[in-house]
Amino acid sequence: MSYSALTVLIGWPIALAIFLGFIVLLRYINHRERMAMIEHGLNPNDMPSSRRSKGILRAGLITMMVGLSLTIGLYPVGFFLPASINTPFHLGPWLLPGLIPLGVGAALTVSYYLEQSTQNPREEKKQTENVIPFNERRERREHH
Repeated sequence: MSYSALTVLIGWPIALAIFLGFIVLLRYINHRERMAMIEHGLNPNDMPSSRRSKGILRAGLITMMVGLSLTIGLYPVGFFLPASINTPFHLGPWLLPGLIPLGVGAALTVSYYLEQSTQNPREEKKQTENVIPFNERRERREHH
């Protein structure tokens, strides 16, 4: 088996593993966030959610990972070109199906972080006033 065919066969599973690993990482971070809220006496289901901005972040990250996976998977195509066509670093137009979603995903992710908070400072203060420390909550349960 030639080196270039072996590169293509190994590239796709690596790209898929990166994509699936990122999805697992997102779920783990969400789990840790919920556990931290529970430890501090907050019910995660009662908290107002910023679904729109979380959705933009999630869409951006997923699109970016798909683009990265496609780019990594399509990179070995440059090794199949004849020797007369010499491209630097084996880059070429065959990478565009991966680079375009990579750029769109990066733009969505950056827009999430550049977006200003839509919540009023009063609402933020009201939420922190309703927080019951974990130890105090446990003591209340023991007395009842």
